[in-house]
Amino acid sequence: MWFASDKEVRRMIEIKALLLIIKLLFAGLVSVTIIAFALVIALVVIISKQ
Repeated sequence: MWFASDKEVRRMIEIKALLLIIKLLFAGLVSVTIIAFALVIALVVIISKQ
């Protein structure tokens, strides 16, 4: 049988943590981009009504 050593377990945990951080950063980037586009559209609508 194969048992993971402590170093391998730590490395797996670190990789999972890094993937989680990358996913969170990507989700944040997507949400900020959506909010920015919404603000630009709102500004265009406000300016075109004047």
